[in-house]
Amino acid sequence: MLQFLATSGLLDGGLKIRPMVLPDRFLDHDTPAKQYEEAGLGAKSIVATALLALGIDALAEVRA
Repeated sequence: MLQFLATSGLLDGGLKIRPMVLPDRFLDHDTPAKQYEEAGLGAKSIVATALLALGIDALAEVRA
């Protein structure tokens, strides 16, 4: 999908893309939820990444 967006020029107009992928390293066996958290792909990480892409520092707002 990302390749399609890039080759179609759809990333040229300010569209914000933050790829979130599994790391290229071994993850210990555990529940899927714990493995996603370890990889930075849990719900909190996804929300934080999306907010940062929009220029919102969620941690700063929580601390305030």
